[in-house]
Amino acid sequence: MASATAAALRQFTFFDIEPVKDVHDPACPPDMFKNAPEISTVISSSHGLVVADIHGSVHLLNQAFVSVASWIAHVSGRVTHMVEEMGILISIGDEDNVRSSILKIWDLGKIDKRSGAPVLLRTVKVQPAGKPHPVTTLASTSTLSFLSVGLADGTVLLYRHLDQSLSSTSSSTSIPKPRIIHEIATEPVTFLAFTTAPASVSMGPFPLPTVAEPSNPGSAPTSIFPPTLSLVIVTTSATYVYPILPKPSSPTAVLVDEIGADLRCACVDWKARWVVLGRDEAVVGVGSGGRLGVVSYEGRKSSLFTHLNYVVVVLPASTPTSATFPSSATAKTPGPRQRKLTTDASSLSNVLSGNSANGVTDPDAARVVLVDMENKMIAYVGVFERGVRDVVSAWGSVYVLGNDGTVTRLAEKPTGTKLALLYEKHLYPLALSFAHTQNLDTTDVHRHHGDYLYEKGNYEGAMKEYLQTIGGVRGSYVVRKFLTANLTPLLMLYLQELHTNGLANAEHTTLLLNTYAKVGDVAKVDTFVRSEGRSVGTVAFDGKAVPGEGVSREPPFDLDTAIRVCRQAGFFDQAAYLAKRWGRHEDYLRVVVEDIGAGSGDVKATEKADKGKIESGFREAISYLREVGGAGAESDLARYCRALLDNLPNETTQLLIDLCTISGPLPPSESPQSPTQGASAPSYLALLSLSRAPAVPPTLTGGDGVKKNVEDKEGEEDLVTTLASGPSAQPLSPQVRSTSGPETQPPPRRPSPTLFFAHFVDHPACFMTFLETVAQRRWGQTLDGARGSESGTVAVGTGEDEEAEKLDQAAVWNTLLELYLNEGIEGDQHTPCEHHKALRLLRSTDLPYDLTHALVLCSSHQYTPGLILLWEKMGMYEDVLRFWMEVHNSGSTSEMGFAESSPSAQVISALRKYGPDSPHLYPLVLRFLTSTPALLTAHQTDLESLLEHIESEKIMSPLSVVQVLSRNDVASVGLVKGWLTRRIKEGVEEIATDQQLISSYRSETRAKLKQVEDLEDTEHSRVFHVTRCSQCNGQLDLPSIHFMCNHSYHQRCLFENETACPLCTRQHGVIQEIRRNNERLADQHDLFLSEVKESGFRAVAGGFGRGWLGIGGNVAISG
Repeated sequence: MASATAAALRQFTFFDIEPVKDVHDPACPPDMFKNAPEISTVISSSHGLVVADIHGSVHLLNQAFVSVASWIAHVSGRVTHMVEEMGILISIGDEDNVRSSILKIWDLGKIDKRSGAPVLLRTVKVQPAGKPHPVTTLASTSTLSFLSVGLADGTVLLYRHLDQSLSSTSSSTSIPKPRIIHEIATEPVTFLAFTTAPASVSMGPFPLPTVAEPSNPGSAPTSIFPPTLSLVIVTTSATYVYPILPKPSSPTAVLVDEIGADLRCACVDWKARWVVLGRDEAVVGVGSGGRLGVVSYEGRKSSLFTHLNYVVVVLPASTPTSATFPSSATAKTPGPRQRKLTTDASSLSNVLSGNSANGVTDPDAARVVLVDMENKMIAYVGVFERGVRDVVSAWGSVYVLGNDGTVTRLAEKPTGTKLALLYEKHLYPLALSFAHTQNLDTTDVHRHHGDYLYEKGNYEGAMKEYLQTIGGVRGSYVVRKFLTANLTPLLMLYLQELHTNGLANAEHTTLLLNTYAKVGDVAKVDTFVRSEGRSVGTVAFDGKAVPGEGVSREPPFDLDTAIRVCRQAGFFDQAAYLAKRWGRHEDYLRVVVEDIGAGSGDVKATEKADKGKIESGFREAISYLREVGGAGAESDLARYCRALLDNLPNETTQLLIDLCTISGPLPPSESPQSPTQGASAPSYLALLSLSRAPAVPPTLTGGDGVKKNVEDKEGEEDLVTTLASGPSAQPLSPQVRSTSGPETQPPPRRPSPTLFFAHFVDHPACFMTFLETVAQRRWGQTLDGARGSESGTVAVGTGEDEEAEKLDQAAVWNTLLELYLNEGIEGDQHTPCEHHKALRLLRSTDLPYDLTHALVLCSSHQYTPGLILLWEKMGMYEDVLRFWMEVHNSGSTSEMGFAESSPSAQVISALRKYGPDSPHLYPLVLRFLTSTPALLTAHQTDLESLLEHIESEKIMSPLSVVQVLSRNDVASVGLVKGWLTRRIKEGVEEIATDQQLISSYRSETRAKLKQVEDLEDTEHSRVFHVTRCSQCNGQLDLPSIHFMCNHSYHQRCLFENETACPLCTRQHGVIQEIRRNNERLADQHDLFLSEVKESGFRAVAGGFGRGWLGIGGNVAISG
């Protein structure tokens, strides 16, 4: 309605007609409507079609127009009005002997078993102030909260809270008393309707602004206007609005338009937004705020009905018609200069009879017109020869009841067919309006419109339409159309919108950046990479974030693709910004190290210009790794640590130290003192088992990319300044960004120092500094002793594995030992032992180095002081003695620097030091001293002392000593004559003593065996000479008891039934307990085996004596 001049309504045929036949007789209309003049009213309900007649009966029809329920609603009367909501039917009718109309409420979902009719819930007379007047109209809200009745005397009744009264189970509860809200005697009420649209509603096809509820992000969008409810009152001469919600302080009906409508010449919009009035000159839309629009359609209107978004207008067929749409919403009739649309015979339906075709029109014939007021068009025009009794919208179609009882169904064509018709006529604005009205997706409309404009050469207009299809049409469909050179700006516009809406894929990002490169627009590249993208979260209508709901952002493009294309095109600064802005640590380092840090290929041309930028790239990489920290820096250093060490060794070493010793954010980089660089790089034994990090790959080339304003951006531009110019609202988070809320996160775990060993292969001095500093700051360990923790313990940070820390400590000190040994060799042989770091390390009792590993290192570097010290620590005293013996035998004493004492003296000294704890060393030294005459002569006294000690400690038998001395001709018998004499004399004495013990044991054994034999002899009597009781020591008298063990007792001194000698029983009890223990221990094989491992043959002999080996029986004693 915003056009400057009136536009004629376009006419289409969007409906197909189909006669409805009786289900039992296909040649006839439905049986229910054979007596059409007796039908008083027809409405559509949730249970089917409700038909009432002039006899007071109500019929419920299904979709086949077969009656499923019938009952007499008003006895001896007629039904005048009906309305149904939520399965509740409200009917108003007249009955005999009752002056006023009667309102009845029925529950269609419940059937009375006795009558077969729906349950009658309430009955009440419509008689305000005791003056009965005919009811002219009836209306209710969809929830039955309000009910309104209009009377012929201009009175309007309003029932409030009707639903609450119906929810009561008591049938005696009456409905609320009505209130008279409008009363003008000279204006009969012709129509009532409840509307819910606000006063500022528009009749246009486009919806009102909507927004999601902030309290419920997942809720459906709602109107920004508060909920309203108004009652529109239409009389014969005016239209009023009575506000209900929000409830006013003093409600009264307000005049909104000075035109009214006759009975049945008004209807309510399908969404209850406004009321449509049928006037002779036009069809007028009136809302709670006044008149909304006018469709000029001349002719006396018989009735108006609503079907979805259409207004069904019934008027006499003989009335000449013209239809226009005025420009002003307040116009009442079409202007004289407006174009009119005349409906000729070709546009009418083929339901005309033969007489009408011949030009003779039946005076009862009626024309049915379906007008879409929102979209300014007529969807159907048809003439019905016998007239129209009623029209009802049911089951998605329009049913026209003729005066002759025929029923015609107007079925709307499919939406695709209607849109196709509009596309053929290139009526794209109308198609768009129609799609909005039907709540359809408008993507297809915009696509067809865009295709049409593209074919006409209007590329800018086509792009505007294609932009509206983003999200519904594949991007490749539009991209292919704009790939030509002259359409590049439009293509960039479309690709930018794709990225803004977050619908771009990797190919779109590549194409957009390549397009920027093609046109050489660096500013757009910079703007593109700095775009913040789409929000993820809920945003309120005013654009502010909902309290308590975080609003996060993500890049509006494929990040990997953007970084890759920027690198290939030579946009290194933009690639670095993207990687840093979105936390792509590896990509950022790849740019600053491989692209910026590696410099350009032409060294001579760019040596001076790129030198500062290259160094800045490496420094920026180190600074960035300090900001990242934690696991991110650990994984990135595995790739770029060697390149950083080659260019900035001191800064990189300090970074690695801080990374391995600090839990949490790393401090800013400092300039550490430069450690002395080694002359050469040794091959470390400690690194053999570690996997080396791969070398930095070759620098990616920019190809034939774009030349970026060389005059404005020379090599002097500081990379740090360029990268720092990003959005201040999005600072880089040093650590991994937390998304779990305010919960305290555990401190990050420090990486193992062993991960970086392989990178120091060409930097031994830095490597030594790194290891010493890490050991001191992480575990408090130095060459002077452990600090910060007790000896033998590990200082473990939160979340770190104690076992892993112990292994790392051992690896650090093992590697340091190798570095110290290499340093000593390179510095003109070994430095003095007191001052050598390696010896200080080996002497330490607190440093957790691996002894075996240290032994291998000292052996491979021929570091004698370390070897001897390690042998002593490991208890390998025999190796110490053999080392000195080999030195003596090799004769290289002066070469190895042992001029202070001879090797043989070192052997004697070591024996005195280790011999008390290791007796097995004495035979070894004895062999050594008697190996050559020179040794024997030089150590005559030591040999005698050695033999005395062997004799006193009984380390060797005399035979073993003789065997050692007799293996060569060095030692004579006279040398050990006295010693042998003493040992032989002691042996003879021991043999004599043993013979005496053997004889005594044999005598005792024979006596015991004789005693046993006497006890077992039952053929000879035994004489007892005992005269005193063994229990009470009193004189024996009868009765007395004698035991074979020569103990006798008074009978009174023994317990009853005691059959064993009490004295012997107590003596043998201990032996029996020992036997039981031996039997129990005989099955504990693990215990026996452990004793065998410890004691050898002695344990086997002991087990045999205890009976553990299962060997029993008597042992014969000889001689």
